[in-house]
Amino acid sequence: MLFNLLIQLLCAAAAIQASVYIPDSDRNTHTLQNELDVAPDGSYRYAYETSNGIAGEQSGLGGIVVQGGSSYTSPEGTPISISYVADEKGYYPVGEHIPKVPDYILRALEYIRKHPYQVKDYYTGEIKTVAHDAEAFKVYERNIQEPTTPRTRPSTTPKVVHLTHAPTTQLTSRQR
Repeated sequence: MLFNLLIQLLCAAAAIQASVYIPDSDRNTHTLQNELDVAPDGSYRYAYETSNGIAGEQSGLGGIVVQGGSSYTSPEGTPISISYVADEKGYYPVGEHIPKVPDYILRALEYIRKHPYQVKDYYTGEIKTVAHDAEAFKVYERNIQEPTTPRTRPSTTPKVVHLTHAPTTQLTSRQR
């Protein structure tokens, strides 16, 4: 009996504690805007906004390219806004709250680009430059404002081949 009373008190304390963590701005929040448009080709667009200042939007072609953004106010009162593009090259977020790439990293990448790695061929003595992937250096140069055009989704319809005549089979001398 004492154990049951202890369990009930712990549950009541947990319920009270849980209600403390809900900010006043979120208690009476309601949706101001909620839009969704989906096209048969897989392209879509949605947007939402709540009464406590949270807003977001996204558009794209499902599984191929997506772009959008969201914004809210942090518990410290700082407005947080992020925009992003996600495509075959990766996910690229942009926002003032996201840490920037340090200058020494950018300088190191520039040095590597200008001074490619060279290897001396053991047999011929020839010095060869090792090719770097140029796309790897573009990661830090991408401009989020580049327009991304949704492409059409690849067809998943199976291709059917119609034969105009039956395939010929030739019997070898062993099969006869």
